[in-house]
Amino acid sequence: MPDSLILKKVESYVLELFAKKSLAQNIFHNISHTKEVVDVAEKIGIAERLSFTDMEIILIASWFHDTGHFHCCTGHEDQSSEYARTYLDNELYPKESIEKIIGCIKATRIPQLPKNKLEEIVCDADLHHLGQIDIEEKGKILRKEFELRGIKILSDIDWLKTSLEFFKNHKFFTEYAKRKFELKKKNNQLKLEKLLETLEKHTGNKN
Repeated sequence: MPDSLILKKVESYVLELFAKKSLAQNIFHNISHTKEVVDVAEKIGIAERLSFTDMEIILIASWFHDTGHFHCCTGHEDQSSEYARTYLDNELYPKESIEKIIGCIKATRIPQLPKNKLEEIVCDADLHHLGQIDIEEKGKILRKEFELRGIKILSDIDWLKTSLEFFKNHKFFTEYAKRKFELKKKNNQLKLEKLLETLEKHTGNKN
């Protein structure tokens, strides 16, 4: 990770924000998820041979990308952007770089529509878990968070259908993510399809 003062300050600030403001119901969108995203963003940045400045931009964006979940779920990217902008303005961070950071944060909105390499990296880091071996456990945690926050209370079949739709509509953008996560993501999607098929057979609920 780039050894810069601003990155150390951002990390400390975001850790403090999560400690003070994160809701108990945020069992998926918590500091552990944020740290994972920062870690993966750095790995992709290294693979993409980013400059020091660009690496700093994607890592700052990754630290801030879910801070909006303290207040809201839908549209949380806008609130996350405001946290980043306010903090970085106070730190007299370069305006041009702030705008790039805001772009990276807002690009994580679903459906992801990144417009450049830096935005692609943060998007892939944010959803890298789709191509991880622990996706089933992550899915259970996310579902529970939705229920705790009153966002989505779905039957097992409807949750699987929603998850499958998400998988089918998602794509990785960077070569690193495609190489590291795509195959496992496809396997995870196949497992979901088989699970849904089995559940529908047992319940007689086919659409």
